[in-house]
Amino acid sequence: MKKLFLFLLVPIILLVSYLLASNSQKKNQLKVGSATVNIEIADTGEERSRGLSDRESLCSDCGLLFIFDEPGFYPFWMRRMNFDIDILWIRNNKVVDITYGAKAPPKNEFEAPKTIYQSKFPADMVLEVNSGWTKEKGIKTGEKVEIEIK
Repeated sequence: MKKLFLFLLVPIILLVSYLLASNSQKKNQLKVGSATVNIEIADTGEERSRGLSDRESLCSDCGLLFIFDEPGFYPFWMRRMNFDIDILWIRNNKVVDITYGAKAPPKNEFEAPKTIYQSKFPADMVLEVNSGWTKEKGIKTGEKVEIEIK
């Protein structure tokens, strides 16, 4: 009986482990033009305020997508940022503006940064990616955006 129990238990444990591992590998993705980026989503006030602050880096095809309840002019700062980024301003699933190479503040700047970035047009989503990613992928304003949340 003990052998039968172990014989059944081991495959069940392996199956559960496999399902948990494969589920954790699913990533939210955003496609803009012909480029795809793995995204984290910031859709609460706290998440949007924190953004990419205090991170050392961002993987080469990763980004942070800020989702807002309605279109507006949302100012972005680089408080406690450690690397430069590109900012894509999105409305109705189209890129409406792009900020290239938003600079991280000097390491000794602890107060709110002096530079504020904002779109020329209202946006309902904002995507932050590594500086240079947008030009490397050939992204331009007017590009269609598709989001896949898993």
